[in-house]
Amino acid sequence: MRKTAINGLVLSVALICFSSVQADSADVGSASSWVGSVALASRYTSRGLDVTDGVLSPQAGIEYRSASGWYANEFIAKMRYFGMSIEADTAVGFRGARGPLQYDLGLYYYAYPDADPQLHSNFAEVGGRFTWAQGLVHPVAEIYLSNNYFFAAGPGVFANVGADVALPGHVAMSARFGYVRVKDTVAFIYPNYSTWSVSALRSVGPWDLSAQVTDTSMRRSQCIDENRCSVKWTLRVARNF
Repeated sequence: MRKTAINGLVLSVALICFSSVQADSADVGSASSWVGSVALASRYTSRGLDVTDGVLSPQAGIEYRSASGWYANEFIAKMRYFGMSIEADTAVGFRGARGPLQYDLGLYYYAYPDADPQLHSNFAEVGGRFTWAQGLVHPVAEIYLSNNYFFAAGPGVFANVGADVALPGHVAMSARFGYVRVKDTVAFIYPNYSTWSVSALRSVGPWDLSAQVTDTSMRRSQCIDENRCSVKWTLRVARNF
């Protein structure tokens, strides 16, 4: 799913996620390029939910960026969730800017190759991220819409707002508050819920070291496995290329 996690390619504004291999913005007019990363995370958290049962999650991603702002990428992560062990996310989109307003508009497809077909896990979204890149604090707003969300839960929306701050010493901090709403909460297994996260990232050459704390509004009784929905820490190290 679109992550509210650490971006594997650059100093992220969404420390995942929505952190698939999405850069903050493309420099329209620069040369086309390929970028990528490999990473190891202490867990894989997607929209506030732990989808690895707290085990290590190797991750990798690659992205092509055109000079005009168009991009296409692929992100793969290990997971452990209802018999699924792999998530593969594909995205195509466009990044640009009008003054201090940066935007990233895209189509996203989330696939789970070894999932039981009866789970109806695969789904698609359309959405965008908007950043006001002026001053020390950069406000961020994201919205993603699906006509048939995860587990065939019908129309769904994920909205996410927050801010990013770049600090001296190649350090970035990020805070997010999001909300997940679907039509069929029985199929989805969870109620509609909110989620929050606070993250810090330090870049050292091609390496990114990060930590994130996240939680959801769900009570333990509302979660199939209470550890998936409770407060949790994620540590991650990534090598960019």
